[in-house]
Amino acid sequence: MKITAGEAIPIRIPLTKPFEIASGRLTHSNHVLVRLTDDAGRVGWGETTTFLEVYGYDQGALQRMLADYLIPGVIGLDPRDPEALHARMERIAPFNRMAKAGIDLAAHDLAARAEGLPLHALLGGRRADRVPLIGVVDILPPEAAARSAAGQAAQGFRTIKIKIGRDADADIRRVESVRAAVGGEVGLRVDGNCGYDRDTALAVISRMEACRLEWIEQPLPRWDLEGMAWLGRRVKTPLAADESVASIHDAERVIAMGAAAVINIKLPKCGGIFPCRRIAARCREAGVSCFLGGCLETSPGTAAGLHVYAATPALESAVEIGGIGLYVDDVVSSPLVAVNGALAVPDSPGIGVAIDAARVARYRIA
Repeated sequence: MKITAGEAIPIRIPLTKPFEIASGRLTHSNHVLVRLTDDAGRVGWGETTTFLEVYGYDQGALQRMLADYLIPGVIGLDPRDPEALHARMERIAPFNRMAKAGIDLAAHDLAARAEGLPLHALLGGRRADRVPLIGVVDILPPEAAARSAAGQAAQGFRTIKIKIGRDADADIRRVESVRAAVGGEVGLRVDGNCGYDRDTALAVISRMEACRLEWIEQPLPRWDLEGMAWLGRRVKTPLAADESVASIHDAERVIAMGAAAVINIKLPKCGGIFPCRRIAARCREAGVSCFLGGCLETSPGTAAGLHVYAATPALESAVEIGGIGLYVDDVVSSPLVAVNGALAVPDSPGIGVAIDAARVARYRIA
C-alpha cells in the first residue's frame, strides 16, 4: 500500500461570531484539508489549522509547506507506517508540526479505510461510545460571559473553559461571573494563552482560586518553564501546559522541571495522531495528567480527535476538540452535532465522516 498523490486545500469558513483569546482574534477558519490517494485509488482526508499569533505562521504558509514539500515527500510511503511517515517529514522540514498533522490524519484515515475499520479499531479499540466536550467562553465582558456559560450549561456541557490573559481585573470579573451563573456543579478551567507575567499570574490566580477551578492553563509565556514551576509551588490550583508542549521532547522538559501538573495535547499542535499518542503514553508513565485539546477544527479534525480520545486511556477529563457550532457551515455531508454536551464516536470506516465536495469547493480559497 503506497501513497500515490495528495493535495492541500485551504478553506475559509466564517465563524458565527468573532473568537477572542489573549493572543488574538479569529473571524474565519485558518484550516487546510489534506487529501491523500493510495495505489488502489482509496482516499483519506485530514484536517489541520494554524493561528498566526499563536503558532507563528499563517494559512498560506501552512498550505505551501504541505503542497511544496511534505506531500511530495511522502509519495511512495505506506500510510500504515506512521513512524516512517514522520521520520521522512522530519528530514524534509523540522518543526512545522501543524502541516505534518494534516498528513498524519489523512494517512490514518486512509489506513483505516483500507482495512474497512473505524479509526478507533485501528488504534486499539474504544473505551467509550460518547466523548464529553467542554463549553468555551472567550474574552467577553462579564455579563456576556455569564450568559454564554449559562446557555452552554443548559445545553448539557458539564465543563466550561474561560479565556483569560488580556486584562487581569476583567479576567477575574469574567471568571467570577461565570461561576455565579453556572453554580457549583459545572467544572471550570481557565486559559491564559501566555498572557501574564509571573507576578500578575500569581495575583490573579490567588483571587480566582475561590472559584474552584479544575486547572489554570498556560498563564505564562511558552518559554518560561521555570516560571511555571515557580508559580505551581505558590498556588493550590493545578497548572496546565499548552503552548509550552508541542513535542515529546517538550513534554519531557515540562515533566522533568515540574512545570505543570497537566498537559494539553492537540492533534494540530503536536503533529498528528502518532506523536500525540506518544506524548499521552509518556504522561501516563510519569504520572502527569493530560487531556485532548483542539484548534477549532471542523468535522474531519473533530472526528479524528474523537477516535483518538476513545482509543487512548491516558487522556482524561472533558475534551476541547472541535469548533462544533462555532462555524456557519462545515465540509462534510452530515456535520457532527453535540447532544447533551457530548459527541458520539463515529463507527464508519476511517475517521467516519464523508467529505462534501460541493462544500469544499464553496469554501476553498486557492
